[in-house]
Amino acid sequence: MVEVTDRPRRLLYIVNHRTLMPAEVPMLMELGWEVFCPKIVPSHDPGFRSALVTREYDSSLTIPKEALDVLNSQDFYERSWSSTVRHVAGRYFDVIINHFSYYSVPVSEAARHFPGLVVLRTFGREHPSRYAEFAEIGPRKSVLDELDALGSRLVHAQGYANIADIEPPVLQRTAMTVTVPLPPYIYASANTWRGGGKEAVLLCPAIMAAGGQSYYGNIYRGIKRDFGDLPHVIFGRQPEPVNDPAVLPYLTDPELLDLYARAPVFIYPSAEPRHIHYSPIEAMVVGTPVLYRRGSLTDTLAEGADLPGACADTAEMRDKAQRLLAGDSNLAEAIRATQGRIVDTFSSDLARRQWEAVLGRAP
Repeated sequence: MVEVTDRPRRLLYIVNHRTLMPAEVPMLMELGWEVFCPKIVPSHDPGFRSALVTREYDSSLTIPKEALDVLNSQDFYERSWSSTVRHVAGRYFDVIINHFSYYSVPVSEAARHFPGLVVLRTFGREHPSRYAEFAEIGPRKSVLDELDALGSRLVHAQGYANIADIEPPVLQRTAMTVTVPLPPYIYASANTWRGGGKEAVLLCPAIMAAGGQSYYGNIYRGIKRDFGDLPHVIFGRQPEPVNDPAVLPYLTDPELLDLYARAPVFIYPSAEPRHIHYSPIEAMVVGTPVLYRRGSLTDTLAEGADLPGACADTAEMRDKAQRLLAGDSNLAEAIRATQGRIVDTFSSDLARRQWEAVLGRAP
């Protein structure tokens, strides 16, 4: 059992996402929790291109230095817990928040050895993939059974309300929706859109992964097929060079926000029903007119509203993009005036209330 004392409430936050951490960890601390974040991530894996490691939250922890040293030297993503790690986690912490991914070791170890509340953080996978598949392809084949054994000590904190719909019973019955908040620096650029740019903006990272035959390689070919004749630029982190002058080099956060602010249109053709990138939401905060697919998760987040940025198909998306590139201010303002409905579903206030409900279940 978790040791019952009057000590501060603490949680292990095994997520390490470069955009989510600056938004979510300070929020958890504001709710009264001390937070530890791992210092070792699978940096050898290009799939972890969005990882962040920081020590800025260590100073708020009131655990002994020796215990902090144990945690800082632990590879939570790929290494089993030693008896010392089990002791530190069980004695000083009440909750573990784990990103559920191929790296199922931290989820499995928490389920097997941690006496407190175990929270799975999910953000949706590309259709038709399911999180349950990580029990088949990841290193811990029994992870779903281990999670099922936790009973009321398990919460599946899904970023969107439809993620659990296609998952096995253990992830369905424990699901609580906790929205994905945006970091404060994004809101600092709210409503700074000025337009004036001549090129549509599209997102596609990791184009040349697996020799260009990966998920994003297919997305890139679709972009070039459907919008390649329009003036456009493509941004996104590229581990390997791409032989296309439309693909931008790596952009810093200020440079990316400026790109949004200048763009006449952000085209987001994703049809994914349970996954969305941060980028179109960031652009909406800035005020950039964003075009998206009806039936996608972006559309679902509009909660039934048929907004001007929604497009039924490629033909409608091309038509609206061409109008915006030509300076159609009426369409631009109609989109800008209504897309805040989608942005509101990522509200920090909403996320804070949802986290309070989840963490209120800790022993």
